[in-house]
Amino acid sequence: MKDLTEQIEHEKDKTWMNKKIRSREIVSEILRFGVSQAHIVHIINLLALELEDREMMLAIREITSEEEETDDVIPQILHPGGQKDE
Repeated sequence: MKDLTEQIEHEKDKTWMNKKIRSREIVSEILRFGVSQAHIVHIINLLALELEDREMMLAIREITSEEEETDDVIPQILHPGGQKDE
C-alpha cells in the first residue's frame, strides 16, 4: 500500500512540475517578443480577467491598474501599412 501511495505522490509531483515548466515556457515566449515593462503589466492585467477567482482577479487588477495609470506612454492606434496621417 505504501508503494502505491508513494507512486501517486510521485505522479502528482511530476504533474505539478510539468505545469510549472509549461508556465515558465509561456513567460519565456512572451519575453522573446521584446515587450516593455508597460506591456508586461498590461498582459498581467489581461490575464487577470481570465481568472475564475473573482477576488484574486480584482486584487490583481487593482494593482496593475495603478501601474497603468502612471504609465507616461500615450497609446497610439496602429494602422495597417503605417500611420494614418503619413
